[in-house]
Parts: sequence; C-alpha cells; structure tokens
Amino acid sequence: MGSRADFVGSTLQVNGQPYTVIGIAPDGFSGASALVAPDIWVPLGMRSQLGSAFGDSETMHDLNNPKNYCFNLTARMRPGLTIDMAKSRLPVLAQRLNAIQPEGSEGGRELQIQNPSRFSMSTQPEDDGPITLIATLLMFMAGAVLLIACLNLANMLLARGTARSKEIAVRLAVGASRWRIVRQLLCEGFLLAIFGGAVGLVLSTWCNDLLLQQLQGLLSSVNFSVIIKLRPDLAILSVTFLFCVVATMLFSLGPALKATKADLVNDLKQQVGEPARIGRFSRFFAPRHISVMAQIALSLMLLFAAGLFFRGALKAAGLYPGFNPAGDLIAEFDFTLIKKTPAESRKLIFAMTERARQLPGVTASATGTMLPYSDFTNSRRVIRMKDAMPTDPKAPDPSVNALYTAVTTGYFDALGVKLLRGRDFTQAECEQKDGRRVAIIDEELAKKLFPNEDAIGQHIRYTQAPKDGAPNDLEIVGVVSKHLHAIQSDTLVTRVFVPLAQGYNGQTYMHVRLNTHDRQAVLAMIPTLRQTLGEIDPDLPLLQMLPYVDLMEKSPNLWIVKLGAMLFGAFGCIALLLAVVGVYGVKAYAVACRTREIGIRMALGAHRKDVFALIMRQGAMQTALAVFVGLLLSLAAGRVLSQILYGVSPTDPFALITSSLMLAAAALLACFFPARRATYINPITALRTE
Repeated sequence: MGSRADFVGSTLQVNGQPYTVIGIAPDGFSGASALVAPDIWVPLGMRSQLGSAFGDSETMHDLNNPKNYCFNLTARMRPGLTIDMAKSRLPVLAQRLNAIQPEGSEGGRELQIQNPSRFSMSTQPEDDGPITLIATLLMFMAGAVLLIACLNLANMLLARGTARSKEIAVRLAVGASRWRIVRQLLCEGFLLAIFGGAVGLVLSTWCNDLLLQQLQGLLSSVNFSVIIKLRPDLAILSVTFLFCVVATMLFSLGPALKATKADLVNDLKQQVGEPARIGRFSRFFAPRHISVMAQIALSLMLLFAAGLFFRGALKAAGLYPGFNPAGDLIAEFDFTLIKKTPAESRKLIFAMTERARQLPGVTASATGTMLPYSDFTNSRRVIRMKDAMPTDPKAPDPSVNALYTAVTTGYFDALGVKLLRGRDFTQAECEQKDGRRVAIIDEELAKKLFPNEDAIGQHIRYTQAPKDGAPNDLEIVGVVSKHLHAIQSDTLVTRVFVPLAQGYNGQTYMHVRLNTHDRQAVLAMIPTLRQTLGEIDPDLPLLQMLPYVDLMEKSPNLWIVKLGAMLFGAFGCIALLLAVVGVYGVKAYAVACRTREIGIRMALGAHRKDVFALIMRQGAMQTALAVFVGLLLSLAAGRVLSQILYGVSPTDPFALITSSLMLAAAALLACFFPARRATYINPITALRTE
C-alpha cells in the first residue's frame, strides 16, 4: 500500500464491502504458521460476511449456526501448565459446552488440545507430518557432506604434515616448543575452515533464493503470502563460525599432534615418505586410507538416497492419474467472494459452462467443486442404505471414506474420465437443489460397497446426515473409472459425485477441454476464454486460469518428491566429487611417498604391470571394503527414508547396485591415474631421490 503514514484509519474494499484499517501487524507476523500468512486479519464475527471456500455447505458460514463445528481456538498456556495437565481438564469443559448446546445440535462436543502445526494449511488441527522428518534428514545429509569434506581436509593436513616432517624436526631441534608448532598448524587449519565457511555462506544464500522461488511458485495457487525468510542472521553466522571451530579442533588437531610427534634423528636423516619398515596391514589401514574409505562409504549412502528419490520422481512424473490433463484448461472461481446468493452463483456457473462449450476448438466444458491434484480435499463417509453403523467399537466398520465432488453434466468428458456403467447427470438434476438425490461413484467405491453385485440402482447414504436437512438417500446412476487425487494417495482413494446444486459450496473449478493436447494451444486459449467469461459478468471471482498440466506440476506431493530428488541428488554429487578427489589425492600422495620403494622394486626386476597391479590392488580392496560398509549404511538410510519415498522400495536393488557401481568405478578411476604414473618412474632417478 505504499507504506503510507496515514494508512491506519483508511478504508479498504474487501469483497465489495468497506473495512476500516485499525492496525498493522509487524513484518513477518503469521500467527501460528511459520510458512505463510494471510494479507488481512478481520474479526471472527466477520466470517459469515466474507464467506469461505473451505466450507462444506453453502449455508454453513455463520458461526452462530449450532450445526457449524468448524472452530479452532488458539491459546497460550500459563507458565508451568503442560498439555497433559490441560487435557485432564477438557472433559469438564466439554460437559459445560454440552449443557448449553441449543436444540438441533448433533451429538456432543468433543474438545481436543495439541500443539499447533507450524507448516500445515489445513482448517483442522494437524501435526507437521513429514516436514520435521524431511528437515532432520536434510540436516543429516548436510552433516554427512560436511564430514566428508572434513575428512578430506584431515587427509590434506596429514599429507602436508608428513611432507613437512623435516621442517618440523628442524624447528624442534633449534628449540621451538611442540605447543607452538601445534598452534601454528591449528591456525592454518582454522584459516582453511573459515574460508570454506565464508564460501559456503555465499553459496547457501544463492541456494536459499532458488528454494524460496520454488516455494513461492508452489504456493501461488493458494493466494497466501510466503513469510519465511531464508537469509543468514546472527544465529546462522554464529553457528557457521562454531562449526568452523569444531571442524578445526576435530580434524586439524589430530594431524597437528601427529606431525609434531617427531623422531628428530630419523626425520632429519630420512627422505619424506612412508618408512620402509611399515607393514602391509598397517599401510592398508593407515589413517589417511581409513579416512578415504569412510568418505566412500558415506558417499555411497548419499548416492543411494539420491537414487531412491530420483526413481520416485521418475515414477511420479510418469504416473497415469486415471484422467487426461493434457488439453484441459482450468479456471478456478470462489463465488463466496461476491454478493450473490448461491442460486444466482449456480445460474452464473451454468451460463459460463455453456458459453465455454460453444467456443471454437472446445470439445467439452464442465464445472466441479474439487480438482484432482489440487491443494484441498473434501470427503464424506458413505454407507449402503440397508446397513447401519455398529455400536460396538470393535465391530467392522461398513462405511467408506470417499472424496466428495459436486459436478455439472459432462464433467467426466471434460476431465477425461471414462464412464464405465450407467449414465451421466442430467442438466435438470444439476440445476435442481431439491430434486431427486442421485450419485455417481468410482469403480473402487463400487467394489468396496457392492463387491458381489451391480452398483447401478443401489442406494447409499452419508453416515452423517446433511446439515441443511436435505434427504440422505442417494441412488447410484453411474460408475466411473478410478482416478487419483494426489501422487501419494492414502486411504482416500474412492470417490462419490453428486449434481452441482446438491453439493455446491462456492469453490469451483471449470474444465475447458480442447481438441488438441498441445500446451501452447491451451495457453493461447486463455485470452479468448477470459474475454468470453468477462462478457457474461465482468466481476467474476476468477482466481487463476492455467493449463491443467501446469497446475499438476504445482502439486505439493509431486513438488516434495522432485525437491527430494534435487536436494539429495545435489548432496550425492557433491559427496561423490569429494570422495573421488580424496581417493585421487591419497593415492597420488602414497605413490609419491613410495617413489624410492617402487624404484627399488623395478631395479630388482619388477615389471611395470606389477607396479600397476600393486597400486590398483590396494585401491580395489579398500574400495570393496568401503562399498560393503556403505551398503550397510545405505540400507539403514533406506529404512529411515521409507516414510517419504514414493513408489520405491527402501531397499530398491536397482538404486543400490547402480550407486555402488557408480561410486566403485569413480574410486577405481581415481586410483588408475596415480597407479599409471607409478609405472613411469625411472629407477635410477628414484634411487637418487633424497
């Protein structure tokens, strides 16, 4: 609003009604949510005037209605009061509420208390779901990459300390104290850590901007303001500095102490490198080789996790949802935002649908109150008319929870869903609110309710009767093919459809199917459709209009799967790069240290292929041992990731074998070049090396 100084006291038009601004919330205030925030806060009593797209009925917006149960109270507990203590007082409060309930109320009031979700946008109390697990896993993966990088640093410092053994011996011989040299080596390691931390902060700021752009694109369809800020603050800088100090102490102190634990006589006489007396076992399990094997094992775990998410993303992208989104143009409306009665809004919807159907290139047009792969769901629990709900809680429940959608005629043609048996709704059924109650169900619900008989002509009812007093007897007139609502469908995999007038709630999605699947042709249709709808009513509450394939790309579940593949893939690639660099560096240094030994071997008759096999054999055995340990870590990581994987086994053999072969090949390739260089060592030159 331009940051006007006189904004408080001014008037805003919200849904055509004037509202006076009485205050401005501080920047970043979002209530209980840590992710999104509304743009405007209004008193609770204004709810019935504003309407709500989340309502289940066109008449259930008024909180004074005794049949309206959609109310959540947020409170701050007194100091010293815990949730368990508060729960013990709820039954007494529930009895008081039940005692003052007006006539016509359904059942008793049940009070629940729990911590508010920081990330869920549901209108019902929910926990944070897998968000906490995902954040923990990302922190663990980042810690694994940090550990690999620190092991590389430790290897470098060990090698540098060995190369400087004569220098350190000279310093000690001329009177330098061991602590002074350790302090110098620690300072060198700390400077490296600080420089790495600074570069990491710069890269993290850039990556955070990319992540925030992805998040804003995901939430653009729900019209909330993203308030999360991914910028380094004092706490982030302090933690980064702390990690630098800890990394220095853990991975620089050991090499520094080892480098200063000198044998002055031997160090001043011998050449730089591994002592000849070192055994084969000790050389195989030298600290720097153990460090490299740990890097390979951790890298394999990260690569396997990335492979699981990548295969899940491929399956999700190639999943057939049961309908055809290509060639479908979606227009989302919220008729609770305009001053029209439900009957007037429905009349407008029918006019819009009919006018869109007459446009050139349009093969079908229809409207529904819920959209597959959208952000919100609506469900009803249904049961056969002849069945009754059991009174014994241990008895089997004959009812089924089904996704609930009110639609106009031609909806299934517009969506691309097959009508398997029966018929579609007639225009009269869609327009008459008090007409005969009919329903269309999907084949999955038909199998569950009527496993051994034809569902056409059968009657079902809701386990909870409609709040507006409408008849609770629906005749099934059609059965359609099963289609998904989200990538990760859980128990809500069945569907029930009713005519629009019998389930209208204001939130609608209009489908306009074209005679082409080309996305560019669908985009080109948007201006024409906007103009056509504007001619019907210029004040239509149009929220968004876009191709269905674009909207499906914004599906939260699909976004999480793709984000997981991207993030874990990035971690895996970084870990693979660090491991390869570590293997190459250690092997190259080992060859340099064994130059004299290799020269002696070749002078005594060893062939080049024998020298090559000597280096490669050790590298292959170390790689095999590291891959074995990495496989165990990968299987453990797969079990942890199983809660958020899509369509992939946590022990997926393809991902396990592929990641193992990829890492083993990269590690052996890193060993190949130092081994090949060792075959070109000149024995005479090597024997003269001091």
